[in-house]
Amino acid sequence: MNNIKYIILALCVISVWGCKPEEFGPIGTEDNILKEMQGTWGLTKVTQVDQDATTKGFPYKQLDITNVYAYKDLVIALQGDASGAPTTFTITPGNSPKISDFNSGTWVVDNAKAPTIITLKNGNLAADLTLGSYAGLKSGKFYLRKIKKANGKIVVSYIYEFTKK
Repeated sequence: MNNIKYIILALCVISVWGCKPEEFGPIGTEDNILKEMQGTWGLTKVTQVDQDATTKGFPYKQLDITNVYAYKDLVIALQGDASGAPTTFTITPGNSPKISDFNSGTWVVDNAKAPTIITLKNGNLAADLTLGSYAGLKSGKFYLRKIKKANGKIVVSYIYEFTKK
């Protein structure tokens, strides 16, 4: 009986001593999101989201308004330098409603490794757009979200889906 106690104690000590944290290497190469965002993008879909309806749980929260206006005329081109840092942009609206008050200038992001906000700038003017999922960039899809406010409260937002040209 005494030997069994020592054997169990030895097994416990060995199992605790044998547990070490395992270090994992990198999963894959780090993606350069900014470089993937660069290029010419044509608008393929626009979804209008009623924020009040979403907050209150109403059934009609979103509406595809792509064919209401000539949204598919809109093209945005994002340029960058050799390292992938953002430089300039141009928007060709065609007959579509504006997504920005200006059609050219520079663009910057809030975080170079994991951007969430894209700021379009032209002189003293600036327009913020929220970046959608990164997963779509690999398959040639790019999502932006524009928010409209009234009295400081978000009233409606627009989700723009672009396809790389």
